[in-house]
Amino acid sequence: MSMRWSSTIAICVILLAGPASAVAGSPTPEVKAILDQAIEVQTRPALQGPEGRPERARFIREIVKANFLSADMARESLKDHWEKLNPKQQAEFRDLFIDLFQDSYTRMVLNFLRRETIEYLGERPEKDRVRVQTKIMRINEHIPVDYSVVERNARWLVLDVTIDGVSIVGNYQNQFRRVIATQSFDELMKKMKIQSQAIKEEPAS
Repeated sequence: MSMRWSSTIAICVILLAGPASAVAGSPTPEVKAILDQAIEVQTRPALQGPEGRPERARFIREIVKANFLSADMARESLKDHWEKLNPKQQAEFRDLFIDLFQDSYTRMVLNFLRRETIEYLGERPEKDRVRVQTKIMRINEHIPVDYSVVERNARWLVLDVTIDGVSIVGNYQNQFRRVIATQSFDELMKKMKIQSQAIKEEPAS
């Protein structure tokens, strides 16, 4: 994974829950408020330096856990292969995916997110979701980032993020499909379990 890919993902995927209402409003103001709060965590003076990293990691992981539809992402990442699994396999894969996904994004935010200028460019309905279009403005590059969000219980939750034309869920689909096709689903699970164990031994904090 390139430095640019890692840094832009870290900037784009962290969302914090806003106050619930009877009916969710436009997702763009929520996304903006959420990203502002995520940046605030990373730039808060009291949490700077190596000694502040564990506390920032805790905040960030909770943000990811609360605001991404990680279970839905797990299912979409396997696409048609999901239906070939029995309920026990589905549950095991889902749990591993959620652990790995949340840890991965926590690390990326800790390592790359700082204070960013973000332009909000509008919304586009797409089937059962809404795409919120933004652009990361940096001195030497402007990076388009689209958030695919869905309404659940009067909140907007993230189901996918497309960064510079590349879908995160689609990227997982390609990686998992390749391992299953060239090796097996059991081998994919073995690789994920090894990564999960490594996380337990060396958490993001």
